[in-house]
Amino acid sequence: MGLRQDGSPNRWIRSAREIVKQTEGPLTRDLVRAPGRFGIGQVPERLAPDATTRIVCGYCSTGCGLTAHLKAGEAINLSPARDYPVNLGMACPKGWEALAALEAEDRATMPLLRDAAGDLEPVSWEIATTEFVDRFRRVAESHGPQAMAFLSTGQIPTEEMFFLGALAKFGMGMIHGDGNTRQCMATAATAYKESFGFDAPPYSYADFAESDVIVLVGSNLCIAHPILWERILRNPHSPEIIVVDPRKTETAMAATTHYPIRPKSDLHFFYAVSHEVIRRGGVDRTFVAAHTEGFEAFRRFVEPYTPETVSAETGIAPEAIRRLARSILEGKRVSFWWTMGVNQGHEAVRTAQALINLALLTGNIGRPGTGANSITGQCNAMGSRLFSNTTCLPAGRDFGNPAHRSEVARILGIDEARIPDQDSLAYDQILEEVRAGRIRALWIIATNGAHSWIDQTDVREVLARLDVLVVQDMYTTTETAQMADLVLPAAGWGEKEGTFINSERRFGLLKKVRRAPG
Repeated sequence: MGLRQDGSPNRWIRSAREIVKQTEGPLTRDLVRAPGRFGIGQVPERLAPDATTRIVCGYCSTGCGLTAHLKAGEAINLSPARDYPVNLGMACPKGWEALAALEAEDRATMPLLRDAAGDLEPVSWEIATTEFVDRFRRVAESHGPQAMAFLSTGQIPTEEMFFLGALAKFGMGMIHGDGNTRQCMATAATAYKESFGFDAPPYSYADFAESDVIVLVGSNLCIAHPILWERILRNPHSPEIIVVDPRKTETAMAATTHYPIRPKSDLHFFYAVSHEVIRRGGVDRTFVAAHTEGFEAFRRFVEPYTPETVSAETGIAPEAIRRLARSILEGKRVSFWWTMGVNQGHEAVRTAQALINLALLTGNIGRPGTGANSITGQCNAMGSRLFSNTTCLPAGRDFGNPAHRSEVARILGIDEARIPDQDSLAYDQILEEVRAGRIRALWIIATNGAHSWIDQTDVREVLARLDVLVVQDMYTTTETAQMADLVLPAAGWGEKEGTFINSERRFGLLKKVRRAPG
C-alpha cells in the first residue's frame, strides 16, 4: 500500500525517509553525540563538559558519589562516580536527575515579607534581616527565650546544621529546637544510645556483600534505597534474604522468605525469635559474657514469649518462627537491617532493641557481614543526629551534663552560661507549646510541616497561632512558606559547599557546582 501503481514510493514515505536521515535542524542537533572525555563516554554534543568534579548526592541517606559534568564552571549534567565506594558506579533515577530540583520555576530568589494586606511581597535582605531580628527580639523580651524555637531538617550540610544550632541557642538564646529527623529515626538513635551508650550504627555498606543471611525488617530496600539493594545483589555468597514486613513489598517479593507479620506485632515476634534462639542453645556464650550484661534477666523476660504464644498475635505459624530462628543460627554472618517500618512504628525503640539483642545473643556484631543496622532516610540525617545542636550538644554531648557544657564552651570560646542546661523539647512538643501560646516565634528551615505532618489541618491551625513565623526554603510555594510572615531564600544541594554524613557514617563532600538563583 506504500507504492503507486507504477512502483514509486508515496510522498509520505519519501518525507519520512528525509526526516530520519536529516542532518540539520534543532531536533537533530540535540541528538548529535560527542566524546565526553574524562572517562564518561559519549554525551549529547550540547552537554559535552570541559571539566568534571566529584560531588556527593543530596537526595537520600545512601550518599552516592556523582560526577558533575562542568561547562564554564557550572554543572550541566551528572553521572555516577565509577570508583566511589558507596555506589560503585551505580545511580538511581533520582541521582541521575539531581540537578532538576535546582531548576524549578518556584525557586525562592529574594526575601518575601507579608504586608498589611496579607500578601507576601519582595523586600531587600536588609529589610528582611531587620524584621527577623526585631520580631524575635520583641518576643524574647516580652515572653522570655523559651518563647522562641526553631525546626530544622536532615537535608542541609553538617556545617550549616552546626552553625544554625549555635546561632539559635548560643547566640539568640533559644532553648528549644528540633529537626524533622526526629520523625525518621529518633527511635533508632535512642535504641543505640541505650544499648551501646552512644548513637553509632555499627556497619558499613560492605557488610551487604559479606552476609550469608540478611534480615530486612520494615524496609522496602528495592524502592527506597535501590543502590543498597544492588549491593545485596552483588553479594557473592548467595545469601538467604529474609523480609519481615506486613506488606508484600517489592523487596518481600524478591526475598528468599517473607514473614508477613500483623501490624504492631513486631516486638513480640522478635521476642519469640530470641526465645527460640535461647531454647535451642544458640547463644554465643563467649561473646555475651565478654561484651554484654543482663543476659539472665533478658532470658527470663522472653521465656513466656514462645512461638505458640505469639502466633495468634503475629499471624505467623509457630513452625515459621522456629524456621527464622534456625536460619539465624545456621548463618555464619547474619546482618539485621531496618528502616522506617521500625523507626516510625509501634513500640519502635523496643523493636530496634529487640533486633540489637538478637545480634548480641548470636555474636553477630563487630564482624564483617553482621550487625544490627538502622538505615536512615534523609541525605544528612546522621549529621543532624551528631551536630545539629538540637536534642544533644555537638558530637553526642548532653545539655544536662556540666562537664559536657564546659567542654563545648571551651572549644567554641564562648561563655558557658550561653549554653542551655536542659534538653530541647521534641518536634511535636514544640508544636504543642505553640498551641498553648507558650512558644510564639518559630523559625522553620528546609522542612514543610504543613504538608508532611501527620495531621495537616491541625498543624496549620497551630502555626496560624504564632506571633512570628519565619520560613527558610528553596521554594516559595511550599504550604509552610505560604503561611509565613517572612520567607527567606535558601541555596540548595550543589549550590554551596559542606559535608553530608550518610547511613554508614561516611562523610561525603558537597561542592558548589551551580550558582543559587537570586
